[in-house]
Amino acid sequence: MIKSTILLLAALFLPISAALASQSRAEQETVGVAQGAAVAPKPVTETMRGVVESIDEGSDTITLRLSPETTQQFRVQDGLLFNAVRFGDPVEITVQDIAGAKTIVELKRE
Repeated sequence: MIKSTILLLAALFLPISAALASQSRAEQETVGVAQGAAVAPKPVTETMRGVVESIDEGSDTITLRLSPETTQQFRVQDGLLFNAVRFGDPVEITVQDIAGAKTIVELKRE
């Protein structure tokens, strides 16, 4: 009789204690994330269209004509982009500010 009562009580309290333990672990993980290192924000990206005005592999830059009266120079993150474009090619670029310089992170020829 005593054995069956103990087993019954154990069966009743075991799921409750397991649920409390998992809740406690979840709370600890959440607190650890909140108190841990700051999460880096996503870099701001900007998409532009223009025509390749000049390519300077020596300084890792490409100059684009964005409008009839506006040109802008961009750094290139991946040197392989120099093989993908030539003077006069219309392109769409994705730019991020990396180390204070507007840098092309993606380029599509149109």
